[in-house]
Amino acid sequence: MVRLLHTFIKTISTSGDLAWVRAKFDEFLLKTDPQDALVVAGALGMANPFYLPKMDADSAERLKIGFGEFSAAILRAKLTAARAAQTNILVACSPKSASTFISGSLRRSLKLPDAKLMAPSLHAQTIYSMGITLREQETDELALIQHGTNGVGYVAQHHVRCTPYLCRQIDLYNIRPIITYRNVFDSIRSLDDMILGQRKEYPASWPVEQVYFADSLPLKYPDLDEETRLGMLVERYAAWYLHFYLSWKRCEAMGLVKPFWISYERDFLGDKEALARRLAAFLGEDIVSGDTLATCFSDMGSAKRERLNKGIAGRGSEMPESIRARVVAAFEPYRDEADFSEIL
Repeated sequence: MVRLLHTFIKTISTSGDLAWVRAKFDEFLLKTDPQDALVVAGALGMANPFYLPKMDADSAERLKIGFGEFSAAILRAKLTAARAAQTNILVACSPKSASTFISGSLRRSLKLPDAKLMAPSLHAQTIYSMGITLREQETDELALIQHGTNGVGYVAQHHVRCTPYLCRQIDLYNIRPIITYRNVFDSIRSLDDMILGQRKEYPASWPVEQVYFADSLPLKYPDLDEETRLGMLVERYAAWYLHFYLSWKRCEAMGLVKPFWISYERDFLGDKEALARRLAAFLGEDIVSGDTLATCFSDMGSAKRERLNKGIAGRGSEMPESIRARVVAAFEPYRDEADFSEIL
């Protein structure tokens, strides 16, 4: 039954057609043994955050819980997650910093599943199919509890800035934070390449609304000249890059978090074997060996599958000077508060 349910959920829940998902889930539930119905309905609800089974008012009333039951259940769940003996990793990353490759290497090396901590789901693709792409990738408490009690651990990859609140979640749920960062000018050039490539992959049948909620850029983005495109990206992301880097540095300086930092230029494009051994020491040699990580880091076939772009440094130096000046201007008010030399 468990295997059948898992296969069914994986097949159905990642569809973006919510009405179809609800109909299929209800159909499956009707065929379930009544004594298992509540547990199965609960699993279906965790698979898709917007699913609730059809039921009459009396049945819904019988299942209603009060604040006491709710708070007791949440306390038990949080205790379970906080004390779980499993390896939980968060790769907090600036865009185009080789984070997808690094996250994938960690999953393969440690044999851990992917997890998206922005919303509860049993399969990562589900929350994207439900339209979450433009939302800030802040961690969700229920998702932290759900994945924190899976019995094996996870590797989550998020474009997320740091806050004292996030640091306390990291501490409570025993999460090991890894920060990947890159030169901002290079990142923006690489981001432009990625968006242009993705736009070629979008189905022609997509309506304008679907394209917008995929990347929020105008339909004519691929037809704009390079300077205009880069200017749009700087306007949108320069402040984000600044606060991503500064927020993690400040929380670390405050003693709230002890992350492992990975520089795209110095570490990823440098000595990957040395990076693997330092990262293994950070995670614990009882969790993964430096040799195992080094083998995964050297697998360039995986790099191509995991959207590693050109894998070079210095591309941002060819940016129009007007665009570079706008990036520098965004950082200028903070220059006397932090050292940005690694990313500018």
